[in-house]
Amino acid sequence: MKSLTKSLIENLIFAKPLAAHNVQEWIVEKYGEMALEIIVKVIVTMVLFVVGRFLIGIFKSIIKKTITKNEKIPARKAKTVGTVLTSVVKYVSYFVLFCVVLKYWGVDTSSLLTLGGVATVAVGLGAQSIISDIMTGAFILMEDQFGVGDIITTEGYTGTVVAIGLRTTVLRSNDGNMHIIPNGQIKIVTNMSKEFNRGIVDVSVAYEENLDRVMKVLEDEMSEIYDKEHIDGLISKPVIWGVEELGDSGIRIRIAADCKVGRNWDIERAIRYRIKNRFDKEGIEIPFPQVVVSRKGEK
Repeated sequence: MKSLTKSLIENLIFAKPLAAHNVQEWIVEKYGEMALEIIVKVIVTMVLFVVGRFLIGIFKSIIKKTITKNEKIPARKAKTVGTVLTSVVKYVSYFVLFCVVLKYWGVDTSSLLTLGGVATVAVGLGAQSIISDIMTGAFILMEDQFGVGDIITTEGYTGTVVAIGLRTTVLRSNDGNMHIIPNGQIKIVTNMSKEFNRGIVDVSVAYEENLDRVMKVLEDEMSEIYDKEHIDGLISKPVIWGVEELGDSGIRIRIAADCKVGRNWDIERAIRYRIKNRFDKEGIEIPFPQVVVSRKGEK
């Protein structure tokens, strides 16, 4: 095969231009009809793969347009179904294309499928994780545990769901990193995109401060935030839950604020900012850790 390729290149570079039928006659004369047949099959195979990839791209765009334009399907679910269907179309199309190419090369695909059925038992022992990934992915979709665009925490990673495939789920975290998690490894999921989120803010004050006065100041500031500031994403007035902990250096007070999905972090930052400025204005001390060192023998 190498000598055939070398001869073709030499003739193309140094010889005079040849017509297509002359090239065919030269190959048949020098290497036989089998070489010509192999070259034709290789070229046809390459063309089939190029056409196949082009058709797969068309199918993907048709699926996305069809699903997104369907008003009966919610936007969140449309994205999820779209990613899964495109994944299925891709794998099925490549399998069909592979069978077509094998049949073109003279391989009996029916016997190959029969052999594949026997081989499945052996391969299945080593592919249990893949089967588990696919089965888990199917249950995630059927039970609508989460979808594309949801903010979730799973396997120690928190981020926005970018895609859900047959085998993997892709998350993008706040730092921009993309995490690809096999579906079979997803055991517990915390979905932060169901109905609303709750922002939690803890603030500490010194033991010397009057708690009744601190609570009154915080209550007044929370009313200001909700009634006058109109922070985008805040659903209701933040609620002061009360004293959460008597710490080593201060008293920790917890505040909860219900907000729209995905806005809890912004709301928490805004509340902390307002509390710090208000405490400075009212002269309320926010404690910091202190260590008192005493030497033996000193009073």
